[in-house]
Amino acid sequence: MAAARSSFLSAARALGALLTLALLAGCAGTPPLPARDADFPLPRQLHVVQSAAGQPALDALLVVQREGAALRWSLFDPMGVPQARQMLEQGQWRNDGFLRPNAQARDLFAALIFAWTPEAQLDAAYGAGNWRASREGDAVQRELLDRGRPRWSVRWPQAAQAGTFTVTTADQVTWRISPLKEQP
Repeated sequence: MAAARSSFLSAARALGALLTLALLAGCAGTPPLPARDADFPLPRQLHVVQSAAGQPALDALLVVQREGAALRWSLFDPMGVPQARQMLEQGQWRNDGFLRPNAQARDLFAALIFAWTPEAQLDAAYGAGNWRASREGDAVQRELLDRGRPRWSVRWPQAAQAGTFTVTTADQVTWRISPLKEQP
């Protein structure tokens, strides 16, 4: 009996250590945010299409709105089921509701803040030298750098509908973002 209890306690300690490491790893992967609150018009309702090599495209609806000093980010699947709900307040993300954390959605949200930050404010928000902008053919592009490599590439094709752009991650996940029309 004592040996079984000792074995159980050892397994519980090992599991606790693994959970702690997983939590720390999750914190280490927090996407970059601007040094100060972003200033862009809200609310916004967006259609998001996520694509990655070898996987089917995933459609989602994203609603971003201000609530006091915070920004509420709500991501839904096509059936209206919440996939992620996050609040951004004073430079800190926190869950909104009982959904488990969704690191990929949080990365999308942070990339959108980068995309929506006016170019004239990028040095103050992300630091001079941490981003670059370019023109490629008929498209405008900007990248946020992470150790000299692009973390996100944001591309606005000239021929696209106003407000439509793509965000590509270093892992080659692409999100196509387009505004939803307001219905009267």
